[in-house]
Amino acid sequence: MEPVYDLMARLLTDRFGVREEEIAPDVTFDELDIDSLAQAELVTVVQDRLRVTLDQEPVGATLGEAAAFIERVMAAGTGTIGPQQGGAGYATPAWRAP
Repeated sequence: MEPVYDLMARLLTDRFGVREEEIAPDVTFDELDIDSLAQAELVTVVQDRLRVTLDQEPVGATLGEAAAFIERVMAAGTGTIGPQQGGAGYATPAWRAP
């Protein structure tokens, strides 16, 4: 399985038009000009590709932090892994730590 960070980086380039040289683990979504709607779309696509529904919102100020959060949730088994149910139950992304 492709690491979450690599998947997110590839999606940002392929789907959202972010240049590869702009992407780094410590870059924020604001710095990439990724607004909240695009963030929601990104997390939905990540969930679809990984066949997981996150029961918690991804938290992190940077791309690396958000990817690490998703990996921790998956490893802990606190997300639902398996076929998606028509999009229901998707978490709304919150890319900034409280």
